[in-house]
Amino acid sequence: MKHSVLAAFRHGITPRLLSWLGVFLVGVSAFLYGALAEGAPRTDADRVYALAQNFGCPVCDGQSVAESDSVVARNIRAQIARRVDQGRSNDAIIAELETAFPGNDYTPGATGLSSLVWILPVVASVAGLSGLFFVFLRWQRETQSIATPVDEKLVTEWLSDATTTTAPTGATEPGDV
Repeated sequence: MKHSVLAAFRHGITPRLLSWLGVFLVGVSAFLYGALAEGAPRTDADRVYALAQNFGCPVCDGQSVAESDSVVARNIRAQIARRVDQGRSNDAIIAELETAFPGNDYTPGATGLSSLVWILPVVASVAGLSGLFFVFLRWQRETQSIATPVDEKLVTEWLSDATTTTAPTGATEPGDV
């Protein structure tokens, strides 16, 4: 193990780069855990709430059945609870609600253009972070310019020309009027 770490450092992998990779991995892991670890509802009440949250209230503007306090939303929540108590599957309950109230299902589709709406922001974020990583890596690897002897000779000649040149006669100082 010790030899592989030393070999990695010889090939340009620095402790700083390793620490940034660690930060990147922790960030990606936290993002994926937050996005994917929602899990299934634990109780029937959680299941009713999850189903009600994914279905829009037919009489409210922009609210889910779970958020709305209208009579229609309360009745739909009661229907969902009855169906859950009867042991029906989520797909069967959603299909029944979609038949009764078409166009109110908030569940995103997994195919076609609607899947791109969910995938593209993640892809763009990963691409942007990767681009920043490689830009920072390139900036770190850039070395400072070192003046060559030719450069030093040009500067010396320019400075000697600048000190030997005198101001034209009759020139005034900046404060003279």
